[in-house]
Amino acid sequence: MAMHVGAGQRQHQNAGMVPDHFLGKNILKMGMQDLQQFVQEQLAENPALVMSDDAAMCPVCGGALMGGFCPTCGSETLTVEADVTDNSDDWDEEMYTAPADDEICEAINFVAAPSSLTEYLMEQISTVADGETRRIAEFLIASLDEDGYIREPLIEIASEFQMSVPQIEEVLRVVQSLEPAGVGARDLRECLSLQIAQIDDDSDDKQLAEIILREHWEAVERMRLDNLAGALGVEAENITDALAFIKENLTPHPADSFRDAWEKLAPKREARCVPDVLVRSTDTGLNAEILDPVTGQAALDEAYSSLYAEMQKRLGGFTEEERTHIRECVQGARVLIESLEFRKSTLRRVVDAIVAEQTGFIVNGSSYLRPLTRKHLADKLGVHESTVCRATTDKNMQLPTGEVIPFDIFFDSALPVKELVRKLASERPNGKAMSDNEIAKRLKDMGFEIARRTVAKYRAQLRVLSQDYRLAA
Repeated sequence: MAMHVGAGQRQHQNAGMVPDHFLGKNILKMGMQDLQQFVQEQLAENPALVMSDDAAMCPVCGGALMGGFCPTCGSETLTVEADVTDNSDDWDEEMYTAPADDEICEAINFVAAPSSLTEYLMEQISTVADGETRRIAEFLIASLDEDGYIREPLIEIASEFQMSVPQIEEVLRVVQSLEPAGVGARDLRECLSLQIAQIDDDSDDKQLAEIILREHWEAVERMRLDNLAGALGVEAENITDALAFIKENLTPHPADSFRDAWEKLAPKREARCVPDVLVRSTDTGLNAEILDPVTGQAALDEAYSSLYAEMQKRLGGFTEEERTHIRECVQGARVLIESLEFRKSTLRRVVDAIVAEQTGFIVNGSSYLRPLTRKHLADKLGVHESTVCRATTDKNMQLPTGEVIPFDIFFDSALPVKELVRKLASERPNGKAMSDNEIAKRLKDMGFEIARRTVAKYRAQLRVLSQDYRLAA
């Protein structure tokens, strides 16, 4: 997300808060890759911000190393004693340990990696909004989840900006008008409705589909198609055709449809999933390392720091334009540096608490996952629940086994049951896929008292199709 350094970032420092409240929140929410890109953009825009020269770089992909580990491509450099008598600039290939098999780095995968949905939306909003509307819209865009939905309650966002919910909803409608269609929706129904409204089609199937989405969504969720046909006064075949129109033309995950215009020229294989935290097993237990190669390396340029100090001492010698430029650049750099420190210290506290709570799961697997909520973690750390949410959003942890998992898993107490739902949904006893009710009965036989609607909810979260669609698959 590009952000110009200047007066817009200047804020007064409050107790217990980073100097720029919104910048701190956005940076806390960024994953490691987004953070690196954001800092690179700031380095290009703000001459008062520099990166320390002593940052170790990966000899393979050029990314910053963290303790000999490259979080970008997964390479590791071996620690060897330097020979002070050797002045050779040659790189010793034996100092590099390549990733295993399918994790072998291909530089083009990182050079031609597609830009994020967030960046794509930011580019669009800059052309249709400005001032306060653009500022709120950028906050909403930064709050979208990986599927393109806005999950944070609007009342909380309204509180952040000291505005009313209707005012925030008005800005949200601007975000929802951007491409790809469906972004900024608060639920599946709204997501599909946003998409179908942009389809130029006067067919009966589309018109009936719009009525179904607008007035009879609950019947669709419960798959009561006969009741739906009767309520609309049409044949069941018409309902089937309308639902087929929805399936063929709309997507429940609008973020998946985002593609850059040049992506067809890029390699099809995606870069490896990059962890934000690396957990290792040691003799004394689990050790978590925050993979943050920019915090501590970003610094204030000495020349600008000296100019700023000199400007504060004497009134003459600088034009008003020079004073404004120096002040905004220096203060912008300081805000960013302090926000980076805030992110790392907050993430450290949250990660340590998660590892302490979920040691059994990390060491032994999903059956040892303990019930844990973000609110419980927030209360334990003495912070607001939204702080924990941002610290765990869009971030991954690499377990001692090498598996990389999203932080969301730690808060999913139903994970063992969900895995059973996935397994049972894939089974076909007597050659037929099981319904949600049949899966619920099988779970009951296993000792899990799960209602049919709960099975349907878990199945939707797992992106497993309903019985009718699995029969057709």
